[in-house]
Formats: sequence, structure tokens, C-alpha cells
Amino acid sequence: MTQEQLNRYKVISSLIDGKLSISEAAMSLGLSERQIKRLKKGVMERGPAFLIHKNTGRKPQHALTDELKSKIISLKQSDKYKNANFKHFMELLE
Repeated sequence: MTQEQLNRYKVISSLIDGKLSISEAAMSLGLSERQIKRLKKGVMERGPAFLIHKNTGRKPQHALTDELKSKIISLKQSDKYKNANFKHFMELLE
């Protein structure tokens, strides 16, 4: 879990234990009371894993492959393109 997720869990746990009110938890996390109720319900039903985003650790579908990234970097560093600024380099590649 990230630090932000751990902080959310601590606040939601305090809410479940009755140490905080819904409005205090909302102010603490900067969320609406509706979102706090949703998080509380999720943690009570599914546990702390509810707070972890489902796409954590996944590479975006539209991300460039590592092979393509290294090819672009090597082209930019080559003698042919080294004096081109980024905009001009992009236009030359197109």
C-alpha cells in the first residue's frame, strides 16, 4: 500500500472504531461524506484491500513499449538529430 492508502485506512479504521465521526473523517481526507460512507462500507465488507486501486501495477494500454522508447532515445542522441529541439525532432520523425 502507498502512504496515501495507509493514511486512508487509518482514518477509516478510526471511523469504524468510533473514534472519528463521518464529517471529521471527510475533512481529514478531503473527501465528501458520501465518499467516506462508501469507503467505510467497502472496508467493512472487503477489508483494507478495498482501498487499493484496481489498476495498481498495470501498464497503461496506450503506453509505448520499452523497445520503442529506447529506439526513440537512441535516434535523438544520434548525430543526425542531436541538434534538433524536441518539437523539430518530433516533426522530423513524422
